[in-house]
Amino acid sequence: MSSVLTGPDLALPDLHTPRAQVLLAVADDNLVTGHRSSHWTGVAPSLEEDLAFSTIAQDGISHADLWYRVLLQGAGFDGDLRAGVDALGLGRDADGYRHAVVCERPPRDFAFTLARHWVHVHVEAARLQALSGSNDAEVAALAIKLAHELRYHREHADHWFARLTGDDGARGRFADALAVVLPESFGLFEPAPGEHEAVADGVFPGGHPGLRPVWLESAAPVLVTAGLGDLVPADDAQAPAEAAGGRAGRHTADFTDDVWPEMTALYRADPGARW
Repeated sequence: MSSVLTGPDLALPDLHTPRAQVLLAVADDNLVTGHRSSHWTGVAPSLEEDLAFSTIAQDGISHADLWYRVLLQGAGFDGDLRAGVDALGLGRDADGYRHAVVCERPPRDFAFTLARHWVHVHVEAARLQALSGSNDAEVAALAIKLAHELRYHREHADHWFARLTGDDGARGRFADALAVVLPESFGLFEPAPGEHEAVADGVFPGGHPGLRPVWLESAAPVLVTAGLGDLVPADDAQAPAEAAGGRAGRHTADFTDDVWPEMTALYRADPGARW
């Protein structure tokens, strides 16, 4: 992993351990998705959805913050926890982030946003369920806590899925968005570097690849019932090349030239500043 920009006298623990890499992937998915969701604040198609996506954005960034805390505390970090969390969230070079590429895609339009939202919250629910069985007590406790909070996002996503697939005028646009999102979403199932060791150690039961059949088993019947069976991914489907490699730090210009500079600019201007 590339360097991490920190304030003075701040020494971060080793971020190359399997546990750290897995937790960075979990946190980064939430951080970047939350950042993209925030783009609807003030410009959503209704005040209700403006508030909803503002809350979704806040929760995503908040969940990332909590996972960074668990990463640091479990690694024996004894420095300024707030400064350490900020360094992890905002101080890494672009290739140090472990989120899936689908998370960094721009919002495009509301149909694309809702399609990604539906896929992401259901994958996240499966991941939290797996992490709740971790033998790392702090990881398991946070996963159980966040699963309760995610329930409301799932209800919101499912509401919009039913509404759009049941509307003759919106159905085609939503289906087109799902046709783009679903293949790229397989990047969410890529393992983080060293993840197999975290799986073997019981930190992340099943790992990211293990989430794939769980998610497919729940998503496929919903798509079929909605008359979108042609969009059900094949069992051996893979993310297209342009949407693969996020867990290894390979990101597109959507992140390196858009999200990352905007998200980190103020922190990187003065990483030791107190606000």
